[in-house]
Amino acid sequence: MSSSERQRLEEEQLQKEIEELRGDLGETVEALVHKADVPARAKERGSELAERAIDRGTEITELARDRGQQAVEHGAELSAQVAHVWDEVKTQALARGGELVEQVLSRGNELRDQVLGRRDELRDQATAAAQRARGAVGEAPTDRWVKVACVAIGLVVITVIVRRVRRS
Repeated sequence: MSSSERQRLEEEQLQKEIEELRGDLGETVEALVHKADVPARAKERGSELAERAIDRGTEITELARDRGQQAVEHGAELSAQVAHVWDEVKTQALARGGELVEQVLSRGNELRDQVLGRRDELRDQATAAAQRARGAVGEAPTDRWVKVACVAIGLVVITVIVRRVRRS
């Protein structure tokens, strides 16, 4: 190889190195420009944060939907339980109410029978008193006024007895 060929090869090699250095220098300049371009970096960071916020908002929305659905399902379960308990309580109350009605009717019948028995007893006593009064009037002097007074007293006694029966 001659010196001119060597020189040409060296020049070509130097040209390649220069082109590589220029490429590296361009990349370095771009990196420095990028680092120095604060508004662009802030915009990129803002975009990243906005994207993260949107993703987080989507996650929270889905979580809220899930929890809302769970709350609705739990509410439906509680509603069903309340309805079931209400039916049980209503059935028990109706049964107890029926028992109480039977007890009241039974006690009422007992009291009615007692009142009727007492009424008959008091009527018999009043009748006996009236008969005694008539007998006493018949034995008393025949004075007309005495007989009338005895009848009046008998009527008063009968009235008092009847009033007592009605009050009890």
